[in-house]
Amino acid sequence: MPRSKPQKVVIEFDDGSKTEASFDALPSQLQWELLRQPFASQPSTDPEQEKFVLLEWDDGWREVMEVDAACSEINRYYVISRPEDVGRLSLNKEDDYPDLIEIVRKPRDLKRITFLDTFQLSLERSDREGKKIDHFFKLSKEGDAITEEMEAFKRAAEEVGIDLQDLRSQDPGQLTEQYEKIRRKMGIKAAQRQQDVYDFIAFLAKVAD
Repeated sequence: MPRSKPQKVVIEFDDGSKTEASFDALPSQLQWELLRQPFASQPSTDPEQEKFVLLEWDDGWREVMEVDAACSEINRYYVISRPEDVGRLSLNKEDDYPDLIEIVRKPRDLKRITFLDTFQLSLERSDREGKKIDHFFKLSKEGDAITEEMEAFKRAAEEVGIDLQDLRSQDPGQLTEQYEKIRRKMGIKAAQRQQDVYDFIAFLAKVAD
C-alpha cells in the first residue's frame, strides 16, 4: 500500500476563520518543508520496498535519507564553491528527470555514498568559472555499507533490549521510541527528515537474518 498523498493544507486563524489550498499548488520547497515536519510524517507501510541513500563523512558522521522509489542509480556527485560549498547528488530516475539532492554538511569531506551499491569518493577534477568552482568526484565501488549498518543495527537492538520480532510484527507508527533508542546507539542521523531514519531502521528489521 503506497504512502498517503497530501491533498490540501488548512490554516485556521484566531478568530475562527479558515483558509485552505491544494497541496499540489504550493511551491515545491514549501511542500518539502511541510512534509519533513514530525506532525506531517507517516511511517512507510512497506519499508522493504523503500530506497535509501546513506552518506558517510571522513569524521564518521553518517546520515540517511529516503528517496523516490523510481530512482535507479547514481548519476554523479559534485560540489559547487561560490564561495560556500554545496554538494549536489544526482540520482537517475526511470522515465523522468534525475532527482537532485543538496548536500550542505561538509560536502567536500563526503567519504562514501551508498545507493544500491557502496561508492568511495575521490576528487577527479575542479573547474573554475569566474568566482565559481565546480568540483567533480569519481565514484568507485568499494565496501558494503548496508551490511555494516545491518550489523550495527543488530548490535544496537540487543544492547537496548529490543526484540527484532517485535519490530517486525508491531505497527511502525507505535515504535517511534524503540526506533529512536536504536538510532542513538547506531549513531546515525537524518539527512532531511526524521521519519527517514525510522523507515531505514524498519527496513533493517524486516531484512535482518
